[in-house]
This record gives sequence, structure tokens and C-alpha cells, in this order.
Amino acid sequence: MGQTVKQDRRGASLRSLSRWPRRRRRPSIRRHAVPIFLFDLDNTLFDADRHCFPWMHEHINAYLMTHLQMDRPAADALRRDYWQRYGSTLAGLLRHHTVDPCAYLEAIHPPVLSRSVPADPALGRMLAALPGPAYVFTNSVASHAQRVLERLGVAHQVSAIFDVAACGFTGKPQLGAYRAVLRSLGVPAARCWMFEDTLANLRSARQLGMHTVYVGRLGRRAHSAQRKLRSLTSWGRQG
Repeated sequence: MGQTVKQDRRGASLRSLSRWPRRRRRPSIRRHAVPIFLFDLDNTLFDADRHCFPWMHEHINAYLMTHLQMDRPAADALRRDYWQRYGSTLAGLLRHHTVDPCAYLEAIHPPVLSRSVPADPALGRMLAALPGPAYVFTNSVASHAQRVLERLGVAHQVSAIFDVAACGFTGKPQLGAYRAVLRSLGVPAARCWMFEDTLANLRSARQLGMHTVYVGRLGRRAHSAQRKLRSLTSWGRQG
């Protein structure tokens, strides 16, 4: 379905995406055995189904229509297929087509995408009460994640953002993405708590030895999750 990309994905484009302002100085997590809290972004820290995904899907479809010469139904079908098979549309594009991942990520995450995300004081209180630093680990792009965190009012409570570029464009649930985060933090997986709404992503985290917390419908079977939460704001009451 096209030429597989063989370019080095850790070059200048990666550096430009990953060089995003970090609001807090990292504590000395390598010297002190504090727990590390990793949070997915979409549908974990905020309701992306309501505030982002409907429009982002249209941006993805538009990109596919333009760059792969497809009509809308075909683009929508390909987007869904790649997401189901590889965990993200980008992963499928990198596997089967020649694309610029940086241009793609910026195209599907314009600033307007986060404009309706509301402030969440309860989330801020939850993050403030954590006994260790909080990080965002997302298949999104850092610029979009930063805008969402600012809209939520919690950007100053997040030590750093690990986006898909920081993981060499290998996103969750691929084990390489988790290992890239662990290398950057310099901590063992057993020190980390992973909060996610996607069960496949939790399976990978648990396989490496992370503590896993599922955020979503409580009636859903989630064997890869050691804890389940309806929303993050209930963590303090259960944790």
C-alpha cells in the first residue's frame, strides 16, 4: 500500500516536537523512591470524546484525503482500520506509507481543537495530592497536550510531557514507547503508576511491571488493570 518509511525518526523533527516547556522542575526521582504517576491524556485527564475527538477525526480524514488521494468514506475507513490494528492512525501511516510524522501530527491537532476543554479544579486537587510527580504519556503531540493542560488549569502540576515524538514515533501500546519513557525517567517500571482508558495500553504497562489503573466504565472487564476508577477525581478517596 505504498513504501514503508525507513527514515531515522529521531532526527531534527523529533527534537522540535519534544522541546516543549516543562512547567515544574523534576524532583530527584532517581535518588528518592517516590512513586511516578503517568497519565494518558485523551479520555483519562479529560473527556476527549466530547471536546476533541469528533473534530480530530475530521482533521485526520482530511489529511488522508489530501495526501493519499482518497474520498471521504475511504479515508474514514482507513483511519478506523489503522487505529484498530496499530493503536493509532499514525502508526499505520508510518508502516504503509511515506509521510512526515511531524507535519501529520500538527495538521490533526490545530490550536482550535482544545478550545472547548473546560477547567477542572477537582483534577487539580487530585494531582496536587499525589505523593510523587505527575507526567503525561500520550500518543498525541506535545503542543496539543500542553494546550489541553492549560485549558484544564493543571499545566503547572505536570512535570513533563512524553508524546509520540519523544518515543521515536512508536506509540502505545508498543512496548518500545514505554521503555523510552522509563529510560528518560531513569526509574524502574515498578515505581510507575499508569492511568489509562485504553485496556491494550494497560496490558503493555503491566507486562513491563507498572502498576495499572483503568479510568472508565467500572462494569467493563479489565484484567490488565489492578485498580479501576470511574474518574480520576475518585483516586484520592480510593488510593
